[in-house]
Amino acid sequence: MNQAEELRYLVLALQREGNRQLTEALRPIGLSPSQAEVMQVLDQFGELSLVELGERLVCETGSPSRLVKDMVKEGLIDRKPDPRDGRALRLSLTEKSKTLIKRVNQIEDTYNQSVAELAKDLPIPLDTALDVLHKLVVGTPAGHAVILRKHGP
Repeated sequence: MNQAEELRYLVLALQREGNRQLTEALRPIGLSPSQAEVMQVLDQFGELSLVELGERLVCETGSPSRLVKDMVKEGLIDRKPDPRDGRALRLSLTEKSKTLIKRVNQIEDTYNQSVAELAKDLPIPLDTALDVLHKLVVGTPAGHAVILRKHGP
């Protein structure tokens, strides 16, 4: 295995392990990591179109329409016509998800603290590791989503 392949597999392993741990942490409140991410994006940015939401998601490639459709059925997302464009829809959190988002954020904060604790033992500063990872995803939809999320509304 060459180093580039090893890096690719380590990033994949890190993603899968993180997703597994987050799935376990979210299980008691009945959400998947993808659903939690959708709720966090809508909480952070407010009402969005499906395209705007999709641009900010790392969990989904392409359109999140099926994920959103399921979340509408579950009462987690409100979907209403865009007043500026009758063909478009605007998505927002429901009262149910506004209550759940507090718990989602607590779970994420706890998980992120455990990641930060592990990162303390890195042989390089965390900001250097982040710079490297950003450079590896520059120009990709997922990299763009991270930038949009980092810089907020």
